[in-house]
Amino acid sequence: MILQGRKMAEARAPRIDIWTLTGGKALLEKRGFRRLLLTRVFAQLGQNAIFYALFVLVAQKTNASIYTGLLVIVFAVPAAIFGPLSGVVIDRVSRGWLLVAVNGLRLIMCLALVASDQSVWILYLFSLVFATSMQFVGPAESAALAQVVEPEELTEANSLFNLGGLAGQAGGMAIIAPIFLKTVGATPLFILAGCLFTAAAVIIATVPRLGAASAPRYPSGAGVRVQFARAWRTLRGDEQAYMALIMSVVGSTSVLICVAIVPRYAKSVLGVSTENLIFVFSPAALGLLLGLRLAGWLEGLLGKARTVSLGFLLLVMSLLAFGLTSRLGLLLANQNPLGVFDPGPFDDRSGRIIVAMLTAVPAGFAYSLIGVASRALLNERVAVEMQGRVFAALAVLTSLASILPLVVAGGLADWLGVQPVAVGIAIVMSVFVFWVAWRIRFASPEGAHGW
Repeated sequence: MILQGRKMAEARAPRIDIWTLTGGKALLEKRGFRRLLLTRVFAQLGQNAIFYALFVLVAQKTNASIYTGLLVIVFAVPAAIFGPLSGVVIDRVSRGWLLVAVNGLRLIMCLALVASDQSVWILYLFSLVFATSMQFVGPAESAALAQVVEPEELTEANSLFNLGGLAGQAGGMAIIAPIFLKTVGATPLFILAGCLFTAAAVIIATVPRLGAASAPRYPSGAGVRVQFARAWRTLRGDEQAYMALIMSVVGSTSVLICVAIVPRYAKSVLGVSTENLIFVFSPAALGLLLGLRLAGWLEGLLGKARTVSLGFLLLVMSLLAFGLTSRLGLLLANQNPLGVFDPGPFDDRSGRIIVAMLTAVPAGFAYSLIGVASRALLNERVAVEMQGRVFAALAVLTSLASILPLVVAGGLADWLGVQPVAVGIAIVMSVFVFWVAWRIRFASPEGAHGW
């Protein structure tokens, strides 16, 4: 009977779980990668729960796009200031213990936020300090990835790593933060986030092979500038890596601007309250998941460089659709299949909400493709000992590129409306990237090879 039971168990179809579907089962058998992934998930849960809470609190206390734009700027400024330093430090010290220290500091910040009065300017101050910590965590995690997997596993590892980040984003912004803000309030949410950062610090402390990529020595101010400039020159000499960086920066900047104006978009275009806007844009998670799952297949079909370009094109089209929400919503409301409904199955407001939800799917897919393919390309083409500086450069450029547009876009959204601003963003980002590609093509005898 026992033997027969074993044979029946062996004859059953193999169990399918989420990790099998995402192609990461072999990677999860690696202890270092598995624990690094868990660290990312816990840190992203706490980070995104706090970010959403700060965003909603500022929007509720101020009720203007210019103030939410200022909050996004507060999150962006530390990248410009600390980006060069963080990149060199990440390449010089143990990446594992750096993540332990920063997540420990985040716990202290959460406790301090609980003890504060949570006024608007206090929220801005803590956003600034919290964003400073992000400049060390993100590049350190991305650089550490190349230390725990083999080179041929980088694309799959980046996809699964970004999937973990997506789980953290969705859990933090769409589940934990909305539930806490609607029930017990912000203070218990900040306490929970501190617990999540503690868990991340404990887990990452057990990951092997995360020492410094080069000799551990804290660089002087001059050394920081010299080594950061050296990494930048190396990047500029590789057309594919440089173009991927530019597209990633422009795409991320555009998304940051959209985040800044989305409260006014939700209120004036969709008629949705600020605390409920996450549910309207939740379909973006489906697009992000599809992008993570299909990125490797598309890279095998098109190559990493063209996959980044495809993602960029889809992001531009999605922004144009967001800019035309009212017209597309009216078109949807006027549809009456077979004359069954009178006057139609949707009213004007419902049509706009449906258009926004549907557009969120390709927008998430595009953003996912850009992130996975560009980072995999940089992991592949940049030396391991220089990757901390390169990923820090990515954060610096995104920060510098977004500061002025955030101010301008916030003011224009309050003056002209959100939809014209969305269309303008799509046009400007397309023109800029085309101009950069044209310069690369004619500045190099090889042209923009691979694009």
